[in-house]
Amino acid sequence: IRARNAVSVAERGLERLTHAPVGHLEDLRPFTAEGPKPDDMNAWVQAAIRDQPLMHEAEAQLRTAQEEVQYQQRARWPKVDLQGIAQHVHGNPFPGFNENQAGVSLNLSMPIYQGGSISSGVQKAQALSVAQVDHVGSVRDRVRLDTQTAFLNLKDSVAQLASAKAAVESAKISLEGTRKGYEVGTRSIIDLLQTATDYIRAEQDYNVALYNQVLAR
Repeated sequence: IRARNAVSVAERGLERLTHAPVGHLEDLRPFTAEGPKPDDMNAWVQAAIRDQPLMHEAEAQLRTAQEEVQYQQRARWPKVDLQGIAQHVHGNPFPGFNENQAGVSLNLSMPIYQGGSISSGVQKAQALSVAQVDHVGSVRDRVRLDTQTAFLNLKDSVAQLASAKAAVESAKISLEGTRKGYEVGTRSIIDLLQTATDYIRAEQDYNVALYNQVLAR
């Protein structure tokens, strides 16, 4: 009953994911268990750190924070404003009168004291930049750990599946031997039920190991 309910719940989840009704689902075909390729954890870690979108996001946020520090520091710089004006007057105040005017103004301003707003802005930007450096390191550590965990889980799933397959074969042989012993009277019905239960458990363990291998891959 629990198994049927779990399948029904999984089908509802699949419908939510695909936005389509779930029809007949093919069973998983037999396949050979495979570990990570290449079988080099460091290669996978470096690829994850290089290509992981979370790393790109954190690094972009760090660059923004560093640029904000420079922007706040530039608030102390002198500011130069250059303005130009040009004017052409025709027929005013006398007919046939023309006048051309042009002018340029140059203004230099320098912040002397603004109540500490510049210093506080710089300090705040620097603190955010330092925090962002720590965030990048935290994301890098998380990506590294997640990749290492996935790598090890995949390698472990291959060994677990092989072990589970061997256990099924062993349990099947034991069940056949017990059944023959029961038929000739050397084994009891209790022995037969116990070995049958062991065989069913071995098959269940194999299916779990198979699922874990698929999920790890």
